[in-house]
Amino acid sequence: MNHKLYAMLAVLVLASMVMSGCAPAATATSAPAPASTQAPAATAAPAPTATSAPKIATIALQQEPDNMNALFSSMSYVAYISQFTLIGLAKWDDKNNFIPDLASDIPTTANGGVSADGLTITWKLKPNLKWSDGQPLTSKDVAFTWQVLVDPKNAVYTRTGYDQITSVDTPDDQTAVLHFKAVFAGWQILFTQGPNNNGGLLPVHILQGKSGLEKDPFIHLPTVFSGPFMITEWVAGDHMTLLPNPNYWQGTPKLSQLNIKFVPDSNTALAALKNGDVDLVPDFAESDIPTLSALEPAQHLRVDASPFFEHLFFNLGITNSTIKDDSGKVVGNSDVAGFCPFQDVNVRKALMLGIDRDTIVKTLLFGKTTQPASLWPNSTWYNTSLTPYPYDPTQAAQLLDTAGYKVGSDGIRAGTCNGKPVKFSLKLETTVKALRQDEQAAIQANLKQIGIEVKTIATPAGTFFGSYTEGANMATGKFDMAIFTTGFYPDPYTGTFLCNHIPSKADPGGDNDYHYCDQSGQTETMFNQLATQADPVARKTAVDAIQKYQYDNVLFIPLYARANVFGYSDRFVFPPTSGYSDWGWDAFDFDVK
Repeated sequence: MNHKLYAMLAVLVLASMVMSGCAPAATATSAPAPASTQAPAATAAPAPTATSAPKIATIALQQEPDNMNALFSSMSYVAYISQFTLIGLAKWDDKNNFIPDLASDIPTTANGGVSADGLTITWKLKPNLKWSDGQPLTSKDVAFTWQVLVDPKNAVYTRTGYDQITSVDTPDDQTAVLHFKAVFAGWQILFTQGPNNNGGLLPVHILQGKSGLEKDPFIHLPTVFSGPFMITEWVAGDHMTLLPNPNYWQGTPKLSQLNIKFVPDSNTALAALKNGDVDLVPDFAESDIPTLSALEPAQHLRVDASPFFEHLFFNLGITNSTIKDDSGKVVGNSDVAGFCPFQDVNVRKALMLGIDRDTIVKTLLFGKTTQPASLWPNSTWYNTSLTPYPYDPTQAAQLLDTAGYKVGSDGIRAGTCNGKPVKFSLKLETTVKALRQDEQAAIQANLKQIGIEVKTIATPAGTFFGSYTEGANMATGKFDMAIFTTGFYPDPYTGTFLCNHIPSKADPGGDNDYHYCDQSGQTETMFNQLATQADPVARKTAVDAIQKYQYDNVLFIPLYARANVFGYSDRFVFPPTSGYSDWGWDAFDFDVK
């Protein structure tokens, strides 16, 4: 899914140079090298005492962030690092309990934080909070963050939920009162930080009066921080250095320095872990489990279930939407239309039946996970009544024949759609990750059997997950099919399938990468019911209905449920991970023996 730098004390600079081998700055399209490497020494972390050696740990990541603010990126890796640096009001712990972070407590009806009608949520912040530069962190930052997110001049990744707020009052520096236009049952995902609920606060004293913030240097290279660490160096394509935030509310983290090393693939990460060059690799794939198991006891393997999923999806963009929002404005149009036959459910079903997902799981993932029927796996929201579509290339071919797309002399299907000739020569785009290249090859071979030519595209993650304003193919709708991992949690509600979340020239913000706008209005109705239904039983019924509708209409192809696969050194003290806030929720307690 980039920051000005603070001065580093000599001992930590020296330690960092030793750890990184004094590598020269590399070029990379996903993260421009910092323009400077120092800031006033007043913001630097305190020096270790003579009796305590610096505690330094190194994490290897297989994707480099495209910026350093999760509010402006769809990339999980941005959210991971943001959990260290730009945090929110609350988070989920290793037991999936919702706990305060910058807030002093969690709003409830009992403590007056949730109004009787559910339309007002009041957050209380901890007293004397500060940004890393010493400036007060207050409720005004909460209000400002909301204003940024709902301002159409800012191309944020998503406005889901924030667009349900009508105003934010700040009666004092420690109180933020959120007023909703209707009950929004998923309010806990707002202003809270995690890999899938991006809501770290923005500093009003730095960004006030600015717009088009997706292009602001602060979004790519922040200058102040609220989390346990500050980013003090970013050498594009190579590494990032983080030092303790001297004004973090919880105190000084256990590590005196945290290095993040960017590596090109899992083989490089595995070698670095085995050689002791890195202490944690949080993004191994299920296919790496056997190799990691063999490294015990010098290195350890941890496998945690997750609500993430890998899926292939279609570009369902149209340019003739008839859906209107509450103001009467037409919404749901993409700048360009997707592949016309994808508007036919039988064509989408043919592709679903034409991909042998079971073999992908058994061969590429060593049978370490499952293929789900919907996009809510490994969660209490999963619709267990649904059965994954089987692999049935014969039926797939029959569906395509019936739809009028016959196999030509070149082995590729062709026909007409809306009166125009079309050919089933499709581009499938994903990241450069090795496992995904193997997935692409398997899918390419499967679909060739039913007369569909697949041309694979491997794009660096920073570009693949880029924004509309950066010209990324997913956001701009310039793709046929794509593959990536995501998840709809901690709350099951998502705006990803809503018409007004499609990025376009008229509204470049938005997280509807499917470019899907249900012209029947049924999708909008079901998600509105889910958003406003507070009763857990009724919400389960609502999300079950959504899954059944998406399943019947084959809006995507779930490839497999994801597991979180970690490899870490014996010297690294790795706290328990969180199912909802993932592995970075407690970086404060990262430690080395």
